[in-house]
Amino acid sequence: MPTSRIVLLCLSLLLSTHANAYSADERADFNAVYSQLKAGKTTDISRFKSHILYPYLEYEQLTQNISDVSTQTMESYIARYADSPLSKQLKTHLIKRFNDEGQWDKTFLQFGDEPDTIKARCLHLEARIQLGEGKTALNKAKSIWMSGRDRPSECDALFAILKKQGFINRDDHWERISLAIDRGATSLAKSLSQQLSRSDRNLTKVWISARRKPEKALQSKTLNKDNAKTRDVAAYAIKRIARKDTDKARTAYRKALRTYKFPTSQQAEINRYIAIRDALDHEPHALNSLSAVPEEFQDLQTKEWIVRLAVRQGNWKKALGAVNSMSADEQDSSKWKYWKARSLEAEKQTAQAKELYQSLTENASFYGFLAADHLKQPYTMLEHRHPDLSQITPKLSASLGVQRALELLAMDMKAKGRAEWFHALDAKNKNQMLAATKLAQDNGFYFTSILTLSKAKAWNQVELRFPMAYEPLVRYEANQQGVSPALIYGVIRRESAFDPDIVSSAKAQGLMQLIPPTAKQVARGLKLKPLSRKQVFVPETNIKLGTAYLKTLLERFNQNYALATASYNAGPHRMPKWAPDYPLEAARWVESIPFNETRNYVQAVLGYMTIYEYKLNGGKESQVTRISRRLSPIKPSYDR
Repeated sequence: MPTSRIVLLCLSLLLSTHANAYSADERADFNAVYSQLKAGKTTDISRFKSHILYPYLEYEQLTQNISDVSTQTMESYIARYADSPLSKQLKTHLIKRFNDEGQWDKTFLQFGDEPDTIKARCLHLEARIQLGEGKTALNKAKSIWMSGRDRPSECDALFAILKKQGFINRDDHWERISLAIDRGATSLAKSLSQQLSRSDRNLTKVWISARRKPEKALQSKTLNKDNAKTRDVAAYAIKRIARKDTDKARTAYRKALRTYKFPTSQQAEINRYIAIRDALDHEPHALNSLSAVPEEFQDLQTKEWIVRLAVRQGNWKKALGAVNSMSADEQDSSKWKYWKARSLEAEKQTAQAKELYQSLTENASFYGFLAADHLKQPYTMLEHRHPDLSQITPKLSASLGVQRALELLAMDMKAKGRAEWFHALDAKNKNQMLAATKLAQDNGFYFTSILTLSKAKAWNQVELRFPMAYEPLVRYEANQQGVSPALIYGVIRRESAFDPDIVSSAKAQGLMQLIPPTAKQVARGLKLKPLSRKQVFVPETNIKLGTAYLKTLLERFNQNYALATASYNAGPHRMPKWAPDYPLEAARWVESIPFNETRNYVQAVLGYMTIYEYKLNGGKESQVTRISRRLSPIKPSYDR
């Protein structure tokens, strides 16, 4: 090997282990000081000047009493750490100061391009307006204001200008209230209503109450008059009723028609919403109800559910028509390409179907594997390899931003670590992103590596996209409990992307994302001692529990992978409600799963399972089970 290559390789190895450069004691010492600063305490940071994360200590020290920090000091920090997201954060403080002092030209000069945070955008637009840019900047400001989300205080001055110059009127407030209520942001809706008349405030109260008690809201005297606003509230209440009972919603709608002159578009919206709710319940008439919505009022969700119901019912002509009604971009997605191919095949248009199937076989995905099965072709997409990255990695590793990110991740400061990481990777090309993916993976930061690959949109980089972390544990539990290690890996990859400490919004925990009641139940079944919350996160324990739970689901559903994975995500109690009336091809059943999350989950896990089986068998495509063989038909009755 040439000397230059040896030097590069050694440098790469040295820097790729930078995250381990500090001892546990040194990290504990740093963390103690950092925590003191975060708590607002004064402490000496001078001994950390050579530490890679010194900018974080300095930042906390500066922002403790930001009003006492000189502009020159702030500008110096921003210049010294321009390669860190901390620089942008401090710049926002500085710009706020310039705006407060009316130094609009200084604010404007701080931005080369459009800012990437709401705070900074508001401050930037405020300066632009003050410098005389006028209508364009005001319209951009209004687009920020017009949101169903709360906006930061840095936007207050900007919004005050909008109101003063008459860019926000009563109807705008009502529109934003509607956006807030659709998001469930009732506090924001109530706050916005304070700018309106007493009657509009009372109407907003009824609107908010309709979220929980829609039938009672419809009986309110406040809704007795027919106007655009009462129609909005009534329509919302009817849709809320439909979430639980579409028959009641139709009755309420018929009654409402005697009071309100809903415009055609609003009638279509209500009918569409009720029909979608029926579709989610697989009601036999839902396909006709959705198809009855005039095409000009059919949104993407309507068209998608026409396809799903038509596919479930085997109405291939209807499915083909609905796919064809989508935009070119929408039709280009893998799922609609696949179902269009199936529909064309059923309609005897085999040449067109074959062309679509062939275009999908390049993808290592659920639909790519299904398409290859239809064409009886090998899974050649599994053989994709990443390019040689050895010349890229050393330079990437030498970046201070990357080194800071790796150390932050090593200290379990994940949010800050990932912010540093992606700031350092901004504007990098695809191969540089692949090198960064491998660098993160080599340091054991699998979640960050997967995020990096996703940003690179390198979906077919099987080698990098699907790490083999925790392999001894996965193989051991698979052998002990008789569950495919590929399935365990597929679940881990989808559930946590290998972050052992992750907690979901539903309180699911760890690598295999077990909710506490399930973890306790499975632990009892395994005759384990009661586990503390901390113990559930330990990879050995989490994988043991998750694998045991998968085993019970596979046994319950007679080794049906589609049902078992759907149950793992949505709960086994939902399976009877989703049951078909006749034996149904699994791929068609999966496509008709009502929950977007569960549908995508099943498709992902089964696709990942295929990929991991390939990797677990040493990259031998001949030893991979065809996905079609793994998709057993779904029977009308699940429980045996």
